[in-house]
Amino acid sequence: MSSMNFFKKDQIITAEGEKANNIFVLVDGKVGIFKKNKKISEFSKPGEIFGELSMILNRPRNATIKAITDCNLLSIEGQLDELIKLYPDISKKLIKTLAERLSDSVE
Repeated sequence: MSSMNFFKKDQIITAEGEKANNIFVLVDGKVGIFKKNKKISEFSKPGEIFGELSMILNRPRNATIKAITDCNLLSIEGQLDELIKLYPDISKKLIKTLAERLSDSVE
């Protein structure tokens, strides 16, 4: 199941430690990823996927996601198997995103 969500600047989208079964796709705006109130990453390109680790690993969120500007996000809920079946294009993008992040962390 997917839904479009609007968040105002400085609004917390999801908090570290929360149980989650969804990923987010940035439609517009800018979001930040924070650990212990320190920004560790930022997303500003439409189509970027984030929040996937909790859904894939079935674990609580390991960081807080906060709107840096007003933003629109597509939230896709479900388990990994459902995501692959219902949203194959997003699943391919997710795999590419994870591979790019892994590559960046090794360099």
